Amino acid sequence: MLQTIDMAIREVHIGLWFLVVGYYFFLFLFLLFFRWRNTRNPFQLAMALFFLLLAIGRCFYFVGDFYADPSSLYGNLPSLGVTQLLPDLTPWLSAGAFFQWMALAILSATAGFMIIGKRWGEILFAVPAVIIGVVLAVFPLDAATRQIISGTAGPIYALFIPLLFWYLAYHSGGVLRRSNFVLGLGFFVLFAGRVVHAGRHWLAATVFGSYTIPGVLAPGLIVIGLILIAIGNEWGQAA
Repeated sequence: MLQTIDMAIREVHIGLWFLVVGYYFFLFLFLLFFRWRNTRNPFQLAMALFFLLLAIGRCFYFVGDFYADPSSLYGNLPSLGVTQLLPDLTPWLSAGAFFQWMALAILSATAGFMIIGKRWGEILFAVPAVIIGVVLAVFPLDAATRQIISGTAGPIYALFIPLLFWYLAYHSGGVLRRSNFVLGLGFFVLFAGRVVHAGRHWLAATVFGSYTIPGVLAPGLIVIGLILIAIGNEWGQAA
């Protein structure tokens, strides 16, 4: 009975992450073909590439978490019937981390240019994320080191990116202020979901007592964040 419940929960989690990936691709296509193609606004292109790289990275994580080594996602659940279909988790996590951090590099570079207005601002804001992505993708790190790097840098960016948009909101006005505020809120909620996902083992062990709630909460927050980002982007178009 427990095995049946756990497997049903796993299928729900798979469906939610499918929804996240689908939303990433939808926003990429919408921003590229219905926004940037018409306006040639570099911000729209950067946002489109951001969501494309997030989608690609999440696909690698999806394969690694659910099929290469399910214990990375669910701890002891493999003993309850989850089959490991692929031999090694590391390449999938490395590729996923690379694309996800490249997405953050593009977003950071865009925010840097919007604030400073110079090319060196783009480089300054993007370089840390590029370095982290290359380190996680190229160097043979053990699980503990990988978690320390991601667990330290991830929450910093989870605050850094929203604060940049809220800073822009503070220094703008009218519809543009509202747009930047909602964009900042959307990114805050999105990154909150990513932080919950990164801390799923600790949350399951010490807070919720199972993987059910963090497994639903993480993709749920990401989807809510994406909806807020889409709304903020539309308001920005009207400015």
